[in-house]
Amino acid sequence: MAVTQFNRESWRRISKMMEASDVVMEVLDARDPAATRSLAVEELVRRMGKVLLIVINKSDLVPMSVMLRWKRYLERDAPTIFISAKHRLGTKMLTKTIKRVAPRIPVTVLVVGYPNVGKSTIINYLSGRYAAPTSPVPGWTRGEKIVKARPWLTVIDSPGVIPGESRDPAAKVVRGEESHVSGGDPVVSAVALIHRLREAGSTALSDRYGVEDLSDPMAVLEAVARRRGFLMKGGRPNINEAAKALLKDWVDGKIGYYTLPEVVGWGRR
Repeated sequence: MAVTQFNRESWRRISKMMEASDVVMEVLDARDPAATRSLAVEELVRRMGKVLLIVINKSDLVPMSVMLRWKRYLERDAPTIFISAKHRLGTKMLTKTIKRVAPRIPVTVLVVGYPNVGKSTIINYLSGRYAAPTSPVPGWTRGEKIVKARPWLTVIDSPGVIPGESRDPAAKVVRGEESHVSGGDPVVSAVALIHRLREAGSTALSDRYGVEDLSDPMAVLEAVARRRGFLMKGGRPNINEAAKALLKDWVDGKIGYYTLPEVVGWGRR
């Protein structure tokens, strides 16, 4: 990954926040923990002598058996739990685990992760009130925010500053760097995601849109456009709007894709 001024500034900010913390909570997307994991951040945690806690969020989107496999796989590197912050599944275990791994109480926890993995929703739960704004827009949170979540717990909300570690357009979609509102080309991003789902043998698009043949991503987008009524003059499908809809469905958790740890980077559904 080329080192840009943005990347250097991002790592400087992460290091500064990490210095002020005791525990670093890395939040991953349950559908693809490998793609939303930052090995560079984890290495920085180790170098700075901090405690790493891996939290796999959105676990309601994948089977329990898959979550258990990911937990066993990731626990080789750090304590790991899986939750669904949105549906309050496993969240009590989260507070218990923070206390268990904390080097001291009171404890300061830095929450890190790519956009849309659910960092703000987790912070809202921990604080018991609406403390951190949530939005599907990558990088919507601006500036570091310190939240006194509980008498024994202070949380530092990082503003999604982890630099991308891959130029793979599909990985960027999974990590929330590209979405229906990110300003990029939604068709390029949607095609990349369709390719990746097809390569993984996923049935998610068939389940969601009734599309059986994924060999032609543009045909898939045409089918999505017709299904959603995104039609232009003469009944031509609006591919751009279909791509935005598909990407939004991904962000909203309506595409039930998942991966397995035994497959490097991508698994099957």
